[in-house]
Amino acid sequence: MTFLTLSNSLTSWLLNHSSPTKTLISISNHNNNNKQILHCRAAKQQSNSVKKKSPPKKRGFTSKTLIEVEPDVGNGSSSASITHSNSYQPSPLPKPPAGFVVDQHGNVLMASSKRIATIVDSTNNSPLECIIRRVFRSSQGEDCMLLCPVDTPVQILKSTNIDGWSAVSDDEIEAILPAAAYALAKIHMHLVSSGFCYTARGGFCYSEEDIIEFGTDDGQDIDGVPTEGVEITCFHHDGTHYMLYTPSDPLLFVAVKDKNGLLQIADDDVSEDPAVISAIDEETEFNALVEEEAVLLESLLGER
Repeated sequence: MTFLTLSNSLTSWLLNHSSPTKTLISISNHNNNNKQILHCRAAKQQSNSVKKKSPPKKRGFTSKTLIEVEPDVGNGSSSASITHSNSYQPSPLPKPPAGFVVDQHGNVLMASSKRIATIVDSTNNSPLECIIRRVFRSSQGEDCMLLCPVDTPVQILKSTNIDGWSAVSDDEIEAILPAAAYALAKIHMHLVSSGFCYTARGGFCYSEEDIIEFGTDDGQDIDGVPTEGVEITCFHHDGTHYMLYTPSDPLLFVAVKDKNGLLQIADDDVSEDPAVISAIDEETEFNALVEEEAVLLESLLGER
């Protein structure tokens, strides 16, 4: 199985059915220096990973050197003088997600109605609805898709009272699912037992205080654990405090069509395929543009 993210920190986040190793990590609020110790079962990191491409530089005015040639009327020769001026040099827009056609100014020319794909988890026959982000062919000529879950992937942690938080075992999850579903229902969300992971359907609001950071006491990242997540909600069950959270970065994975035309999770070695790396690069560049637009819009609204 190959799961990818734009930050590479969630490569094995969904693989919670593989043999986990217990790892001591710390969890802290985004704007809070008070840290807690977290015992977390972290899945083994994939041996192959996709490198993140650096976001493109911000678009706008670029400095351009102009050479002005001025004729010398006296002797018929010409002399050159160098001046500097600012001119607008727009960069090409990143390729949009699959199903959209835009012009050079970012105006939408066409949008397909078929932008959702369903992939089935063979271990429990549960479906996972996904947004089709990229469509491409592998170096071997296979039809591939870069997918992102439609609903929000969620993970559950429990308070240990002594050491902070720990991951919940598979056996314990089954017992607390009704309480978790009720906690999500209180905030108008719906828990879904999707293929490959649990997801939550619906939107939720959060502040800076809800952003949590994962890492060791010396600031190192943990294999299989996201570097940053967002707390969705908390609940109690049989005297234990639980927290539902989702990773901050988009969760992506590659699927290929088999000989019957059905989507299957790609093998691990596909992550090094140049076509996959190119698709990840396109997605990274597009998301960087989206972030730039959000910052620009926020600054414009702040000036009013």
